[in-house]
Amino acid sequence: MGGDTKHRLPAWSGERELAGDASYRRYSRVELAPGATAILVRYPPERGERLPRDLEVLRWLAVRGLRVPRLLGTDPERGEALLEDFGPWDAERVLAELDPRDRMARALELVEPLVVLSELDPAELPAWNGPLAGERLREELRAFETCFVEGLLGGRLSPDSVEWLDALVRRVDAHPRRVCHRDYHLNNLYFLVEGGVGVIDFQDLLVGPDTYDAVSLVGDRAFPELLGAPECREWLRVWADRTGAEPGWE
Repeated sequence: MGGDTKHRLPAWSGERELAGDASYRRYSRVELAPGATAILVRYPPERGERLPRDLEVLRWLAVRGLRVPRLLGTDPERGEALLEDFGPWDAERVLAELDPRDRMARALELVEPLVVLSELDPAELPAWNGPLAGERLREELRAFETCFVEGLLGGRLSPDSVEWLDALVRRVDAHPRRVCHRDYHLNNLYFLVEGGVGVIDFQDLLVGPDTYDAVSLVGDRAFPELLGAPECREWLRVWADRTGAEPGWE
């Protein structure tokens, strides 16, 4: 059980490990009181210095209007933090349970966090993570070459295909810059009981192309499975209108 008084974590019990993100962090759902739960996140000793920095990101976003989990307590020495529990129903699960005719209306609520991010000044973002630009963008697409084309298909890209990817990077690199969540997909988004959308896994916040988060959601595995192609296009149109995307964003 947690809650040693020399630490700043409230007492908890009944730990149940959860599936985590693709990182070194480990997550559990714990009980604070009957019917009240929280999320316990643990950092390994060799990465303990990341906890204070990640909590800085949380606080920075919270004061600027993004609905992130509330911090309930932290013990930097043990690499632990206790966060508000948004519940087990992420946006993918909620949308999957709806009648297909009702999904679009709910999916459009997922534009709202991107409206908040679009109103932030990229110049004010602390240098927690380097910008997603130039060679770093090319590295993102290089994973497509090595993991998919070479690793899965056992082939190699033609020189023309490599040049096409290079040209694509140059074009995306010319997009206007915005503060990007960096991992904006249905499993990191929650429809909250009190209304609004809660956002998790924000530690990789950075400055990147204006379309990055919107495309991350619409191009993710689950979103196009749950909503058809016309609905995806309409979602992007609404996103562009609500966030003031510059002409040519397509």
